[in-house]
Amino acid sequence: MTANGRPRVLILGGGFAGVGAAQKLEHADAEVVLVDRHDYHTFQPLLYQLATGLLETTAVGHSLRDLLSRHENTVVHKARVTAIDLDQRTVEFDEIGPISYDYLVFALGAEVNFFGTAGAPDHAFPMYTLPHAVHLKDHLLERWEAVDRDPSLLADGALNVVVVGGGPTGVETAGALAELYRGDFATDYPNVDPEDARVTLVEAGPELFGMFKPKLRDYAEKALTKRDVEVKTGAAVASVTPTTVELKSGETLKAHTLVWGAGLQGNTIVQSLELELQRGNRIGVGPDLTLPGRSEVFVVGDIAAITDSKTEQVLPQLGSVALQSGEHAGKTIADRIADKEPKPFKYKDKGTMATIGRGAAVVQMLGGRTMTGFKAQAAWGAVHLALLPTNEDRAKAVVDWVGAAATHQRAGRITVERS
Repeated sequence: MTANGRPRVLILGGGFAGVGAAQKLEHADAEVVLVDRHDYHTFQPLLYQLATGLLETTAVGHSLRDLLSRHENTVVHKARVTAIDLDQRTVEFDEIGPISYDYLVFALGAEVNFFGTAGAPDHAFPMYTLPHAVHLKDHLLERWEAVDRDPSLLADGALNVVVVGGGPTGVETAGALAELYRGDFATDYPNVDPEDARVTLVEAGPELFGMFKPKLRDYAEKALTKRDVEVKTGAAVASVTPTTVELKSGETLKAHTLVWGAGLQGNTIVQSLELELQRGNRIGVGPDLTLPGRSEVFVVGDIAAITDSKTEQVLPQLGSVALQSGEHAGKTIADRIADKEPKPFKYKDKGTMATIGRGAAVVQMLGGRTMTGFKAQAAWGAVHLALLPTNEDRAKAVVDWVGAAATHQRAGRITVERS
């Protein structure tokens, strides 16, 4: 308990799960402390649009303090977690003192999993954080500028991109890159033939979009091929250098850019907790999302292995799962403080969806209904607008999307260098 007798709720992580928990605790009789290594919330599903210039940084990242400014019981700190003592109920950080808690919401998210691929940690471009997306955008622009100055770099694969992963992240990124290359960059750099720039999507499994029905998989591959994306299924990456990607088949692809969208693993801090972890360093939780044997600790978001009560399958690492699990944790804590009976977590599946490019998207609803094309893209847009944290963010996204659809231009394709 704090000095004023109110319980302290410590939320680790300002992603979908952490913010969802904080929002449900706004009116709780508690002291809420949210700590994240950044001072902003990242809207991860749209990172690829930032990387390809369709959206600007402020449409994808939003100040955590701004999001929670009306929460009189909440404070936000920017710091990195260094140690967690579950027995003593304290957490240590790098730049602030230890914080004790009565309730802990463990929402630190996941980290990129390179699956031991040689060279990938040093040379690949992941797509999980805001800095990742900005770094990729700046790199792409730098490569095109370099080729514009020295066309001989084309032969070395300076403009070629290999995207690893046939899930939504990989497919959406590959489609957006192809449209950026064939559209805006073709206009921006008239001395460079965009046909000489290859975008290749590599998937280790036999098909793209393994979570979708076969007809949606076929649609996605045809939509990518129509955008001049070369699709290689059944192909795994063996190693990466700054200028090449070697496949396990022995084929070597010349490419100065490798975008990694192949997998995630739980935040590495979980390895210090001496817990039994599930595949991908994820922590198993009970029906109420608490850590087994510790009713005061809630594990939510990408770091949690949450079993769907209906399908008995572990839920995927999606923004909607993270948000709903975080909201459930926050509401459950608020109910406990108010002496109300909490309920088990029930995930509301709003369907699985992905956009491939302008006018091309796929949607698969829980009941099996599917959509493709413009209708699917409209549904995708509506769901993602609903997930955005503020009306200001929604307005920014709509303006950028409508502008891009009308003019086929991406306003965010500039590089801002430090002087």
